[in-house]
Amino acid sequence: PAAASLSRSPEDVVMKMGAAAISQSAETLAVKSSLLEKVRSVVVAGGTHGNEYTGVWCIRALEEQKKVLKTRYPSLSIDTILANPEAHVNNQRFVDSDLNREFTSEKLQGKESSSVEAKQAQLLNERLGPKEDPKTDVVVDLHSSTTNMGITLIVPEGDEVMTLAAAYVAHQCQKKVKCGIHIVVHPYPDRNLRPSLSSCGKCGFTIEVGPVPQGVLRHDAVQHTQAALHEFLKFLHEYNTMGLSQMQQQVLEWYNDSPKIPCWRSAPAKRDGEMSGKIPWPKMVGNFPLVLIHESLQDQDFIKPLNKGDPLFVELDGSIIPYNGSHGDSVHLMFINEGGYYYASSGAGISLVIPTFYDLKTGKFIVEDETATMQ
Repeated sequence: PAAASLSRSPEDVVMKMGAAAISQSAETLAVKSSLLEKVRSVVVAGGTHGNEYTGVWCIRALEEQKKVLKTRYPSLSIDTILANPEAHVNNQRFVDSDLNREFTSEKLQGKESSSVEAKQAQLLNERLGPKEDPKTDVVVDLHSSTTNMGITLIVPEGDEVMTLAAAYVAHQCQKKVKCGIHIVVHPYPDRNLRPSLSSCGKCGFTIEVGPVPQGVLRHDAVQHTQAALHEFLKFLHEYNTMGLSQMQQQVLEWYNDSPKIPCWRSAPAKRDGEMSGKIPWPKMVGNFPLVLIHESLQDQDFIKPLNKGDPLFVELDGSIIPYNGSHGDSVHLMFINEGGYYYASSGAGISLVIPTFYDLKTGKFIVEDETATMQ
């Protein structure tokens, strides 16, 4: 999976330690969208994780439909890329390390590495970037998950175009698919710190769909991914035609003239030394967790709240490890038992999120007046 998203997880955010990290990222938010006029070049990536076949199918389908795409979205130049071909051929998530953790500016500018994914990241950055001044307007990264994520759209906070696109796609997809649709917004302190492939473009958009097993193609997962992808491409073309303000007004009307768009973000850690947005497996041998996720939580991504004291893990002897409130008295989970998060390179463990809102015009989280709320 990508998610990117609200944790050092999927695909798209730099994890910080402790509760202060999330709030600090919002305070230091400085980078805005570079696409305030026109979107021209769009690259759709699949196979960032080699055993996620849904995205690979979708980019192959796009290649077969070049003429149709040009007719349907004439203002866009759409290209595709198989992001991690060696891992894909071997039906592996990665060869040496998670490719979707290799795109921070520090790593890209680092010394030569023998890692297959580090070298591939350099090549992708040359083609799509360079990251400090990208030639590609938008990079769309297609991911699939073993978990019950439905259609999850992952965008960075403060990018007013991509967050507007997420609201557009979520609304349109509700009319076309029968699965949950979620928007996950990552804190966005600095694009140079983001480790995901999508950050190589001026703007990045990640589509995560599940559940689907690794190394398997499912028609429904492909359909859901294609529905979200084509609504996104439609948004970009209409954006070129109508402009930012008209698109914002149209989407605002869809949301009953409310600029508050519901979304999810990382649950900040409440204790020093804890990782925001993620609970690591408490016990592991290599890539094998020595605990199970409790049955009451399986497939409850974004659905069932996890409250302090609720069963969380089951040990080998059958004893229960309860949730200790490390990220707040009540949180939600996503990527519950994600196969990719059995690997330390991807960020082993389970992701925690909280519901919130972002402002449709700015793409920034809406901070509620706690005093007013209490009253």
